Amino acid sequence: MRTVKIGLIGAGGIAQVHLRAIKAVKGIEIVAVCDVMRERAEKAAAEYGIPHVFTDYKDLLAMDEIEAVNITTFNQAHRAPTVDALQAGKHVLVEKPMAATLEDATAMTAAAHKTDKILMVALKTRYSPHMITARRIAESGALGDIYYAESVACRRNGIPGGSFAKKETAGIGTVADIGVYSLDASLYVMGHPKPIAVSGIANNLLGTKYCEPVLGSWNWNPKELTVEDFGAGSVRFEDGRLMVFKTSWIMHMDSLGETLFLGTKAGMKLNPLTIFTNQWGTMNDIKPHIPVLEDIELFKSENLAFADAIREGKPSPIPADQMLLTNVIIQGLIDSAAANREVAVSVPEF
Repeated sequence: MRTVKIGLIGAGGIAQVHLRAIKAVKGIEIVAVCDVMRERAEKAAAEYGIPHVFTDYKDLLAMDEIEAVNITTFNQAHRAPTVDALQAGKHVLVEKPMAATLEDATAMTAAAHKTDKILMVALKTRYSPHMITARRIAESGALGDIYYAESVACRRNGIPGGSFAKKETAGIGTVADIGVYSLDASLYVMGHPKPIAVSGIANNLLGTKYCEPVLGSWNWNPKELTVEDFGAGSVRFEDGRLMVFKTSWIMHMDSLGETLFLGTKAGMKLNPLTIFTNQWGTMNDIKPHIPVLEDIELFKSENLAFADAIREGKPSPIPADQMLLTNVIIQGLIDSAAANREVAVSVPEF
């Protein structure tokens, strides 16, 4: 098994998790790290034995020995290094969400099609045993035809600070930060139907005006929160199905519910994974025995899948075209909230 040599663009918080995961597996070597803050890149290089340090990612892309890059910058800095890397002949693993805007996500996906290089979005949940099992259950036909779904990702009091809270760096808040996990899960189980309309609301009323950090909550600065901390809406698909999408960083409630699916043969919710059906003349709740993996194991799996696809000439394990659907819905919700009405959406074609 040959070693895939990669470059890391962005050495912040999430990069540290990727670095630990890659260090613990075989077949992947990070040969260069880049960050606009040189001291941060140098610290990562010293800790993980990375020989080359840069502050301009284009210098990293110029290295012939690098065949792929792992992009772990803040959301608003995903597009440029991704497109430039693909055009430089490098494969790309980019952290979720793929981009803060549909325009950026479309440009990135178009570049992947044009260059015929792998563009994989790092979404750890795709590698969790319960998500893999849920997909298998849906593919088996056990649910029948899924006609309705709810996609939910919420925290009662968990507004992150730093780059996550600012529009100039994150571009978008909870809708893409934690919302993308449930959106992708729902679309994955449903077989990636095409959205045609979105109606919703998004705001940051609690995080900026009505709440301050309390005992047990994350610390954030209400004056610096410029992205939404709440979003909810409905999504119509071209095949007639409907999905309700709800996400929150902060709320006066214990839960917004669970991600769930209603099918003609059975229903299913994800947490804990449970199938609801009628059998033997009775109602039955089936709970598969599924191991729970630590996050580091999920990061190992996604990085190994990326490297294997490069070595073996396989398609992207988590294709940009699939993740583009989440950006279509996210953009639709933000646009609908701004317009105060339902908006039509369309999936870009390449």
